[in-house]
Amino acid sequence: MVDFADEFYYNLTSTFGESEDKAIARRKAFSAVIPIIVDNELTPRQSTCFKFKYLENKTQDEIASQLKLSQPTVSRHINTAKDIVNNNLKYCYLALSKGIDEYDRLNTLC
Repeated sequence: MVDFADEFYYNLTSTFGESEDKAIARRKAFSAVIPIIVDNELTPRQSTCFKFKYLENKTQDEIASQLKLSQPTVSRHINTAKDIVNNNLKYCYLALSKGIDEYDRLNTLC
């Protein structure tokens, strides 16, 4: 499975083989959807660990120390959160791709 979360936060130039316009549209869609997924689909602990890792660039050891958890527990929360985010982003990506393809098809008819 594609790791959309890592691609979104760490590889700002990734295009998944898309045109630049499609890559920009995907990034904008993901930036709108990721906060909703984090707030509605993750447990509070998963959300906190995910935000520390991706928004504040903290290491697992730093997160563990701050939250008074073990590093393996933090790792488990991050991995579970990433799986949930990636699974939801997969659907977002598919819907966006279909929408863009249909838009392109309709524009070529004009």
